[in-house]
Amino acid sequence: MNLDRFCLLFVLSLLPILWLPHAFLSVGMGIAWLFFLVGLVKRAGLTLLLALLIAVSYGQVMNIAYKAEHFPTGKRVELIHILQILKQQDYQTAIAELADGTRLFLAWQTETPLQFDARYQATLHLRPISGRLNHGNFNRQKWYFAQHIHGLGTVKQAQLLSPPTSLRANWLYRVQQQTADLPNQALLLALAFGERAWLSIKAWQGFQHTSTAHLIAISGLHIGLAFGFGFWLAKALQWGLLRWGRLHRAGQSLSWSKWCGLCFAFGYSFLAGFAIPTLRTLVAICAVLGCQQLRRYYTPWQLWWRVVALLLLFDPLALLSESFWLSVLAVAALIFWYQYFPLNRCYDRLFCKKCPKSARLSIALLHLQLGILLVFTPVQLWFFEGISPIAFFANVLIVPLYSFVLVPTILFSLVSDNLLASWTLADWIAQFSLWLITPLSESWLPLSQALQLGVASFSLLGLAGIYGWLWQKSRGYWLVSGMLFGLVNRGGVIVDLGRTQPIAEWLHFDVGQGLAMALVYQASGQKRAVFYDTGASWSARSVAEQEILPYLRREGIEVEAIFVSHDDNDHAGGVSALLKAYPQARLILSGRNRYTGRMAEPCLAGRKWQFGAISIQAVYPEHLAVRAANRDSCVLKVEIGQHRLVFTGDSEIAQERHYAAQIGRVDFLQIGHHGSRTSTSQTLLAQLQPQYALISAGRWNPWHHPHPSVTARLQAHSIQVFNTAQHGMIRVSFFPTRYQIETARHLYHPWYSAYLGETRKNHSHFAHNRLE
Repeated sequence: MNLDRFCLLFVLSLLPILWLPHAFLSVGMGIAWLFFLVGLVKRAGLTLLLALLIAVSYGQVMNIAYKAEHFPTGKRVELIHILQILKQQDYQTAIAELADGTRLFLAWQTETPLQFDARYQATLHLRPISGRLNHGNFNRQKWYFAQHIHGLGTVKQAQLLSPPTSLRANWLYRVQQQTADLPNQALLLALAFGERAWLSIKAWQGFQHTSTAHLIAISGLHIGLAFGFGFWLAKALQWGLLRWGRLHRAGQSLSWSKWCGLCFAFGYSFLAGFAIPTLRTLVAICAVLGCQQLRRYYTPWQLWWRVVALLLLFDPLALLSESFWLSVLAVAALIFWYQYFPLNRCYDRLFCKKCPKSARLSIALLHLQLGILLVFTPVQLWFFEGISPIAFFANVLIVPLYSFVLVPTILFSLVSDNLLASWTLADWIAQFSLWLITPLSESWLPLSQALQLGVASFSLLGLAGIYGWLWQKSRGYWLVSGMLFGLVNRGGVIVDLGRTQPIAEWLHFDVGQGLAMALVYQASGQKRAVFYDTGASWSARSVAEQEILPYLRREGIEVEAIFVSHDDNDHAGGVSALLKAYPQARLILSGRNRYTGRMAEPCLAGRKWQFGAISIQAVYPEHLAVRAANRDSCVLKVEIGQHRLVFTGDSEIAQERHYAAQIGRVDFLQIGHHGSRTSTSQTLLAQLQPQYALISAGRWNPWHHPHPSVTARLQAHSIQVFNTAQHGMIRVSFFPTRYQIETARHLYHPWYSAYLGETRKNHSHFAHNRLE
């Protein structure tokens, strides 16, 4: 086994970490044992070393999974050290470390100021890792594990024991004082120290929606610039030494400038707190310099595989990090681009061999951005599910400005301690960049999966076209390329044709302590949804923006109507966001409240609606309320073919007695008021006799929903219960004679999505692809 195969097998052996269920993590040890046996038989030292590294890597993963599973719950007083501040605006969050090395994600809810690198004695309300889980959406639990976080905590009381003492923290707060009066202080701190806690959501989205977000996360670009800054500064110093006839040995050294560049790269990484993206870049730079020092030559792909293997050796959990995949795939995309679409070939085809240097530089810049656009677009679609049509132009404008002007100015300001008021100059440049970006950010287009496939296939077609033009391919090449493009572009349609389509779907979103459900059907080839409640909203954003809208856009679903059971925030908080995204949607209320100034249809007993194969009838209330409360909830009876469902909102026991006899037997019941003891009476269950009950509750909610008495009544009636706190998103697909229940958490979900912190009972409640 050579080194190339060693690196390749090591990386491939760790990939199952991305999808192995919790109970099957030991498969990794089986892989290690297999390589160990092969190594013994063949007496291959590298194979034995590979087995050892695989075992150690899976051991790390199993260790953090074990700690998360057995993390304590309750109130404790602990000494904590603030490692990173994540949010400092509408609410405060941070990553902290306990004395025993346990890392926590903290919600800071005390008046004691939160300071980076400070130490506190804090009263913590601890709980295991948990997070909302909806099909295809951001997996917060996965992010926790990628950050090596073992548990969650809420800080209600804290006493500052020692203020920040580290060089980096003091440097950060000094720069914060120097830039206190500058309007773009948050952006300057993000670029200088990688601290985005002060950056507003709007500012971050402006960069994200122009595909320039990589500019404000200290990563490969910034560390590379710091290396280049140090390298050329050392070169200039060498030139001066030779010019003045001093220190000839230093002036003639070929490696001195490289090591100076590396020192600058380490210094900038230190300012960024040696964040994971900076460490990845440092490893890559050290690997390249080490090969040069040892006079070893490797191809770019060999270097790439070695660096990726080295990164995963240091941190196997990097596989769970989106930033890891974005960075390594971006490098791979550039290697691919320059290998098969070389710049010199472009000069030849454009007859620019003798062009002026300025023209050649412009062509090189356009060549780079075109490569990023075409090769990296499929990766961007996978992670961001959208595209900016003007991203190419935004990067052409902004990347040179940041690379050659703003970041060097910030480096100068840091090194010179604001000499010549250079922070003010940096602020002017930052303001100019925002002036350029802000109008461009409006062009962001979130795409459905079908459109994503189409855009990705066009990117591949563009690559094939440019390749054929550069290398002057024959007609056969163009014919094969066109056929492949057609197959890729129609692949999604072929898959859909081979799948039995349901007549309707019932989506029960995981929105924490709230309620948001949708009935999805098809009309004229377009997926449409009828919503029943929309989840909660907060001062910054609503759960509809975080969980519901991304799902709808990805699936290409239009909202036809929105039923709001009543006006409490945990049910109606996302109405405005949905109406803004889908202004044509009908609004049906049980109260006289107005959302975005819209007139609404009344939800009154006896009214009926028809949406495709879905029949809906209101059974309560009989009168509209001024502001609908729990007792005024709009209660709906839904029929889909031969299947019957009931939506109760937060309806209470007194109202249940009023309408229960009118409904009759049903298949599915949405449990009222998140399982509160004020709802789901014995009378309701006896009259409806549902087979399945669905509860929407947030884990660790302060009301401890669902109430034990409700759970006991459901068990007494042998009703199968699904709770979003345990199962995540629940999707019921209805066919003419059967239905299928799928949950985001199930027997075979990846280990990092598990329902953590409680003893696992039998897994029968984790239904998946259940057929009836």
